[in-house]
Amino acid sequence: MKKSLSWRLFILVAGTLFGLLAGMSLSAPAIASPVQVAMDGNYHGDDEDLTLKVNRDGKLKVVGDDYDSNWVYVQVVQINHNGKQRIIDERYVWTQRGDFNYLIQKGKCDNSYQAYSHSEKDGWDKSDKMRIRCDKGGHHSY
Repeated sequence: MKKSLSWRLFILVAGTLFGLLAGMSLSAPAIASPVQVAMDGNYHGDDEDLTLKVNRDGKLKVVGDDYDSNWVYVQVVQINHNGKQRIIDERYVWTQRGDFNYLIQKGKCDNSYQAYSHSEKDGWDKSDKMRIRCDKGGHHSY
């Protein structure tokens, strides 16, 4: 009986100490650190596979090249002057021999846009930021 009581007391004290340490933010949750590193490490960021373009009518064109997956999740975001992002289009696209492209709504003058993609085999990718400028005739350029 004495051995059982001392073991219970040890578990109680150890659990309390670990709880206090975690409450003081001295230990991170087991999942927090690896997920953050994985997300940061998988962004290509150098425009390898994903490109965002604008045609003369102002429609945005998303182009993906050389994907290994058959299905790719794509988001296009509008970026305001404060750097806040708002999703304007998101969809799953089917690749044809690793490539895809599609048109979406008109981009607004003097706004910035960026595309993100994710697939199981390719990880995360993002296009360069693109700012749409319009001349007096209403023609769009970037």
